[in-house]
Amino acid sequence: MTDLILTGASRGIGSALAVALSHGKKYRIILVARTAHRLDALSAQVRHRDSQVLSYVADLSLVEEARSLGERLAEIVEPGATLVHNAGVWPQKKELTFEGFEVGFATNCLGPLALQKPLLEKKLLSRVLVIGAGVMVKGRFDADRTPRGADFSPLRTYCNTKLAMASALHDAAAAYPEVDMAAVHPGIVRTELGARDGMLGSVLSLVKRTWDTPSNCASRLVRLLGEPRWSTEPGQPRWFVEEKAEPWPAAVTDSATRTAVRRATSAVL
Repeated sequence: MTDLILTGASRGIGSALAVALSHGKKYRIILVARTAHRLDALSAQVRHRDSQVLSYVADLSLVEEARSLGERLAEIVEPGATLVHNAGVWPQKKELTFEGFEVGFATNCLGPLALQKPLLEKKLLSRVLVIGAGVMVKGRFDADRTPRGADFSPLRTYCNTKLAMASALHDAAAAYPEVDMAAVHPGIVRTELGARDGMLGSVLSLVKRTWDTPSNCASRLVRLLGEPRWSTEPGQPRWFVEEKAEPWPAAVTDSATRTAVRRATSAVL
């Protein structure tokens, strides 16, 4: 039985994916989320299906907490594990963590990188899948402004931080060519992500009724996880739009963006 670590597990796509994975009993599922009572309820649901499950409460917007969790997991995970980076936020307003980073950048990029670092260094991972976003093509990452939210925008910041994680995935793949890595745009899915207050929030709630369900998205992700391999060349991660492999968008492979993201993340990690 293979270990599968799933972040952002307590709601939306993460919760649906945990339940979907429990049907096959192929994995020991290691759930990570920051909301304890939701995580407990989900763990009980997965365990009820006779699947092996462990759960960890952690806030991945905090780099040191994410790093500490990665080190804890490195003590219990068996080699050959899969890591699914699903945790993510779409902030409505600028907010900094007590470590001084903009919450979106910390959660969507820095935290996941800090979590995976000890697992990669100890060669415990065979696969890494990032739940990305197609809107990253609208991102414009600025190493001096984006990490601290100096260029914050309710729309652009989400694009910038998702772009940063996709870019960082390329560096991770190059550093660990034996690990199969990919990112996926999961589709337009009806979740709490991007929820807004006021009239805009009400309109968005109505629009979301036409979007795909988390359970349908989870089914696609289960099939993607069932593929024997994603990347076709060692050291090169793959990009999927739902289940279809696509060329990486130019925004991700842009050399200036890659350099800016590398500078911003390496200074912390």
